[in-house]
Amino acid sequence: MNATSTLPAQAPADGRKAAGDPFYGDLPGVERPTRPGPVPDMAVFQGMVGHTVRALDPTTEADPVGVLVNLLSGAGAMLGPTSTGSADCCPHLRIGNDRHPALIWGLTIGATAAGRKGAATNTAKLLLSAAAPGFAKDCCLSGLSSGEGLIEAVRDGDPSKKDDPGHVDKRRWIVESEYGITMARARREGSSLGGVLRQAWNGEDLGVMNREALKATAPHIAIIGHISPRELRAKMQDSEMAGGTYNRYLPVFVHRNLILAESRGADPQLVDSLAATWRAALADARQAGEITLDDTARTLWRDGIYPALCGDEDGDGPLAEFTARAAPYTLRLAMVYALLDRRRHIAEEHLTAAHALVAYSRASAAHVLGLSEHTTGDPKLDKLAAAVRAAGPRGLTGDEVYRLFKKATKDERDRLVAALLQIEGYGSAQIPGAGRHATVLLYAPPAD
Repeated sequence: MNATSTLPAQAPADGRKAAGDPFYGDLPGVERPTRPGPVPDMAVFQGMVGHTVRALDPTTEADPVGVLVNLLSGAGAMLGPTSTGSADCCPHLRIGNDRHPALIWGLTIGATAAGRKGAATNTAKLLLSAAAPGFAKDCCLSGLSSGEGLIEAVRDGDPSKKDDPGHVDKRRWIVESEYGITMARARREGSSLGGVLRQAWNGEDLGVMNREALKATAPHIAIIGHISPRELRAKMQDSEMAGGTYNRYLPVFVHRNLILAESRGADPQLVDSLAATWRAALADARQAGEITLDDTARTLWRDGIYPALCGDEDGDGPLAEFTARAAPYTLRLAMVYALLDRRRHIAEEHLTAAHALVAYSRASAAHVLGLSEHTTGDPKLDKLAAAVRAAGPRGLTGDEVYRLFKKATKDERDRLVAALLQIEGYGSAQIPGAGRHATVLLYAPPAD
């Protein structure tokens, strides 16, 4: 099988509901509001975490992809060092010389009422609290205010003081329901919050040089933030994006997905059954150590996904700044997917699911920032689509596609063309010539 053939379809950017889609499709007896933004590919709902979202979906109006990202983030937060384990045993992967922990920082973006951001987090918390009540009680926090405050929450003990062990369990899952306030705090003059957050995403030791000499060794901090599109656009400035704090987050557009006038939530027996499966998976994953890709996944990554994620070397602008960590995030997500499936190696299906979620994240950022109605989530596919539109009625020839991506392999160019032809409005036609007919790519805007 050609490695590139397993790449997921790109996230539709216009809120279309795919036929037969159990989460977003039009189904008998299911009432859904109109969706004003992109729709994730079904590939994101893979494995045990996908099964969990599927089981809980009928019990909440929350967006399934919002529940998914909360579960992945919360699970990743649980997979850090505890008082009975070391950081070396915790799951991680290597990208070059960098060590990446299983930390997923999600930024769920939805309208204040219609986004159901809190419902997505609460649905995930219901399951995670049942699976690990001690973690939910001691390690779930909110109220990010300063870098010093974050370090204090996971600080080491002070050897000069008697009976001061500090925080032995360095795992934290921070949920900020008003992330716009956190953004404002990080912008204050002299604030250390942004710098400490960047260190925390990397899994680095934290510290500030002041009279208290705060220090936190081997912290393991994951964050979920809630924000409305309007507030994000108002607060997001070029200088903030260039600082590198916000590209640590995975932006995810969320919207109310069901209309449930009388839902009483998930049955406790269902929650207990799911929690038992999660408890076993998390216990196994916590001692997994270094995670690697299996041979099939490695080929897919090398020949298909990584070239697609890298995009063009000269890519810039707000969207590129906001999604600059697509490649490491794909591997981090794939690692968590694999661990929840009780696997020590990332398989093809985990990598495909992660790539689809990153593609949806990019489409989410483009939609929320109002950058392009034609964004697909794949920088190269966006470039091809733009060239086809610019070509007008004459179409884009195969030679022009080659010149556009002359550094890419033929398989990669074929993948891009095949993906483009799956998008509404794009097609191909044969143009008669002196020899073989030439095939051109065309764009016709969909009728209203």
